[in-house]
Amino acid sequence: MELRLLRRIPFLKALPPVELKRIARIATEIAFRAGETIFSKSESGSRMFVVISGRIRIFTSSHAKKQKTFAYLDPGDLFGEMSLVDGHTRSASARAETDSRLLVIRKSDFKGLLFSDPKLCFFLLRTVSERLRQANEEIENLLFRNMLGRVSGALNALVGRGRRFRGGVLLKDRYTQQELADMVGTTREPLSRAISSLRRAQILDMHHGRYFVRDPRRLAELCHPLPS
Repeated sequence: MELRLLRRIPFLKALPPVELKRIARIATEIAFRAGETIFSKSESGSRMFVVISGRIRIFTSSHAKKQKTFAYLDPGDLFGEMSLVDGHTRSASARAETDSRLLVIRKSDFKGLLFSDPKLCFFLLRTVSERLRQANEEIENLLFRNMLGRVSGALNALVGRGRRFRGGVLLKDRYTQQELADMVGTTREPLSRAISSLRRAQILDMHHGRYFVRDPRRLAELCHPLPS
């Protein structure tokens, strides 16, 4: 494993060169093809992963074959660490959406890393806190928002990874309606109606296959819970 590659990973770049060299010796790199499963929900976890290149989907499926997407991960993102910390089985499944390369660290080595530098513990705590905040927002979505608010919330969460474009924000990746429906936890029909409403209101548009949020402020306002 090359040191220059490790220095580009947010989880590791705070480490001194001595620690990076140790990780270079213990970490391995694995390639996954698009559509290949990395791990499944309820499996025991013995490794954590960091995305080097590609795109990873974190999701769960119901017995009725419905799916809920929790996140799409990009280079620099880590995943699979929860089961290493709490000792429980995997809480979701992970799949490569595109051809991907992952940095893999075994459970025993991962714990050694956390004990070696407090900065890593803080980074992990911040990551877990962000995911807990996201989970709380999704629960609020289900309890207090209508479909338009839920779809707006999903799009608004993606705005942070987009780029400024023509006074609005162009989302970083392309998303099909089915992918967005899985993120919201609905089917394509109600999602399509919500998307159409946003486009009629000139809040959302398409640009070369990507969603373009023309008015981020108005989109964010639609995410607020409905008054009781």
